[in-house]
Amino acid sequence: MNGWIGGLQVRGLDRGQTPTADFLCTACGTYRRITGRAAVGDFVRANPMAEHRVVCRPLPKTT
Repeated sequence: MNGWIGGLQVRGLDRGQTPTADFLCTACGTYRRITGRAAVGDFVRANPMAEHRVVCRPLPKTT
């Protein structure tokens, strides 16, 4: 998985588009996709980065 950028990305905020939020943790590989204006708003307000940091269990590094 080299080259993947982790974090939170929100797109589709223009008029007539469906908002989508993607969350990726590069330490443990957790991935979530949220769609819909209300759901994305709630997800972002919940601060998913800090919320996930509490439960994140990093995978062992491989060489």
